[in-house]
Amino acid sequence: MTNALAQLNNSLTMWEDNHKLEEIRKLFAPKLTEMEFQYFVGLGKAAGLNPFLREIWSVKYDERSPAQVFIGRDGYRKAAQAHHEYDYHQCDSVYENDIFEVQDGIVKHAYKLTQRGALIGAYCIAKRHKSSRPMYVFVEVKEYSTGKSVWSSKPSTMIKKVAESQCLRACFQDLLGGTYGEEEMANNQNENNLRVIHGETQTQTLKNILNPTTIDAEVVNIETGEVIEATKEAVIAADNERISRDNMDKIEILMDEKGFDEARKKKAFDYFKIENLSDLTEAQARIFLLQLGKT
Repeated sequence: MTNALAQLNNSLTMWEDNHKLEEIRKLFAPKLTEMEFQYFVGLGKAAGLNPFLREIWSVKYDERSPAQVFIGRDGYRKAAQAHHEYDYHQCDSVYENDIFEVQDGIVKHAYKLTQRGALIGAYCIAKRHKSSRPMYVFVEVKEYSTGKSVWSSKPSTMIKKVAESQCLRACFQDLLGGTYGEEEMANNQNENNLRVIHGETQTQTLKNILNPTTIDAEVVNIETGEVIEATKEAVIAADNERISRDNMDKIEILMDEKGFDEARKKKAFDYFKIENLSDLTEAQARIFLLQLGKT
């Protein structure tokens, strides 16, 4: 049995193991309703994806919104390549000095490795066996880049992930429809908003962040300096914003680097009164990152 086939069999087996399902639900889909979780399980099983390898997970931002299922880039690749009609796919980034043309869905792309100019976007093509021509997707970096974190240091890698996720999902809609790649989520309209928390000392300020009902605060746009809100209700709403996948990844990486064992993780989770990282709010996540930076 090949390694790929063995991995696929292991992925399928876990979706039928009740103990594993409990663990999967707790770690990768904690807020889902029973019906949403059954859909999540069905998709994971059908696509042969392994949540423990970060190939698939689900987020439910609040009780009124439907759950969103996310598939990692490697998860999209794995599911597409295992599909019985998969032929091939390829992806590349495009810069302003590249020679790039698309005629009748056929891509002509040539470039040198130097002086390629500014990054414009990325494309992906994917073909099914019985299709007369491949599926083609092009995405522009300006529509997705936040200019922060990995988008700042590796924009080409990130925009290629967006193109690849969209193309594979479109080509294999019967299997991957209704899912998202985390990199393709549009910029949050509130991501430039900074909550200015008031306190007479640094210690009191941290306490106020953790207990927003007790504070006086302003919500300020960090680019314009405009005070958007100055009410406790607005701050409470901001503190209820769920942790972003970007901050969750940063926390997990830092905990690994600093050798967090289960006891230290439990102590940290108890401090924030949570069971899983996905239970953190964005405000708590930022505090956690500050604390991890000092340890």
